[in-house]
Amino acid sequence: MSSILAPENVTLNASASTQAEVFSLIAAKAVELGIAADAATVVAGLESREKQGTTGLMDGIAIPHAKSPGITSPALVIVRLRESVEWESLDEQPIIMAISLLIPEGEAGTTHLSLLSQVARTLMKPGVRAELLAAESPDAVIGLLSQHVMSGS
Repeated sequence: MSSILAPENVTLNASASTQAEVFSLIAAKAVELGIAADAATVVAGLESREKQGTTGLMDGIAIPHAKSPGITSPALVIVRLRESVEWESLDEQPIIMAISLLIPEGEAGTTHLSLLSQVARTLMKPGVRAELLAAESPDAVIGLLSQHVMSGS
């Protein structure tokens, strides 16, 4: 699972002013890393999922996710923004970090649900959200998520 969760999947201090721009950042990173064939299918997948219900959690974090035939390998793509972006969320606050799960269409049933539930459970733990928002490097972000998500603790 290390390729799913790697420091190169993390962008810190990104600029975006809308949810659509956040989706574009995620998609561009996915293409850059070879996770997806083209950005448009990733953006379409993220938008489609968001229409089903918000992926905004609490304390400035969202977990947008998509499954698409244009996604070639499962991965988490993480974007932390310089400034908050309006996002429908459980606490009605804007978000500053998106932890995006991208899954190939054929793996949607198993990998997608398992990893998504692990990430969601991790983000509900006291202190984890604050630690992620304070992390100073991609390695620190990945270290925190690996510690909690991949170990199941």
